[in-house]
Amino acid sequence: MTQNNKLNSEQKKVIMLSSMGGMLEFYDFTIYGLFAVYFAGQFFPSHNSFISIIASYSIFVVGYIVRPLGGILFSHIGDELGRKRVLILTMVLMGIASLGMGILPTYTQIGIYAPALMLLFRVIQGLAIGGELPSMIVYVSESMPEKRGFAMGGVFSGTVAGLIPGMLINLAIVHNLSIEQINSFGWRIPFILGGFLCFVAYRVRKELHETNAFKHIKQHNGVPFIELLKNHFGKVIIGSGLTAIMATPIVLVIIFMPTYLAKIVKLNPVLISNAVLIASVVSVAAIYTMGLLAQKHNVFKLMRACLVGIVVAAAICYSLISIGGNLVLALTIFAIFQGFLVTLPPILLSYLFPANIRLTRVALSYNISFVIFGGVTPLFVTSMIERTGWVFLTPVLALVVTAVFAGWALWQSHKVINLATD
Repeated sequence: MTQNNKLNSEQKKVIMLSSMGGMLEFYDFTIYGLFAVYFAGQFFPSHNSFISIIASYSIFVVGYIVRPLGGILFSHIGDELGRKRVLILTMVLMGIASLGMGILPTYTQIGIYAPALMLLFRVIQGLAIGGELPSMIVYVSESMPEKRGFAMGGVFSGTVAGLIPGMLINLAIVHNLSIEQINSFGWRIPFILGGFLCFVAYRVRKELHETNAFKHIKQHNGVPFIELLKNHFGKVIIGSGLTAIMATPIVLVIIFMPTYLAKIVKLNPVLISNAVLIASVVSVAAIYTMGLLAQKHNVFKLMRACLVGIVVAAAICYSLISIGGNLVLALTIFAIFQGFLVTLPPILLSYLFPANIRLTRVALSYNISFVIFGGVTPLFVTSMIERTGWVFLTPVLALVVTAVFAGWALWQSHKVINLATD
């Protein structure tokens, strides 16, 4: 990696504007997971709380399942018409979906239309995010190809920082509203706010410029997805493996953790909100720190160490939870390595493909992995705990499987990636 440790004003602007939009989109997409514990029964009524949680997270999974479709659609636009257009369009769609969820009537008010419309908005969110984050990876890596460590650390720390406003709102709601008030209207507040903020960010992103790498493409493939299937599909599997170790940890430690601790472990909601908020701040700091390290040190060696570290950290985290240990300490340990492994995979992913089909390839790799290792994780963990009673072992086992796959992908990527060239 390059030793250049300075960013010019234009590069700082790219990171700031890209991460600002990503932050709001990440906020909108993840608050579903944070507040599902409150509205699950209103849209998916059941006498069994496990069934309500599973039903609400089934809709959550749908948002992940349609990600590859969104990736194919928007990456085609991005490879043919430009990366900037995707970043603007996805922002608008996320705003519409988030606002729609916030004002959606419940099952008792409109019956089956309530979960059906919730599903529709999740599909819109999934399509948009399927194009958004891969486009952001490609955009910033092409804008500063010699400073990808700084670029990924900066843009993803900004993006994941979108969790923090959600956590603060969650904390404020838990502290100031009763459970009845939260179930009645409190859970809607973050969705409505997120919708309005997305439309503000839309205007901000219009200031971005198209990347030179896209401008210099001499020949565009008519259907980049077909070109990918013919000549590059093997690398998609490698890319999916690299991305897997981003997906599972962030779902376990941030998105699913509030529901897991509240509904399964039965801890105090205020304690959960405080602990997850601190873990989110630690995660953002870890992402940025790893960006600095990745700019100066070998990315492959860093990722190998972090794959071992994340398994150890998860084992410590759930062991502390099982014995009633310090929850903040438990989640913080997990969040450090989770943050490290947000930065490193996108750096490697950005090297895998040529510019003319780069966005299509990155999008498919990223989204396939998040469907399998992100979207399915809450369902898998909840279902396995209900069947086996392995409350604390199941999440660790899910992470071990992910780490093994990511380790294989890292080994394979070392054969095909030359970090000295683009």
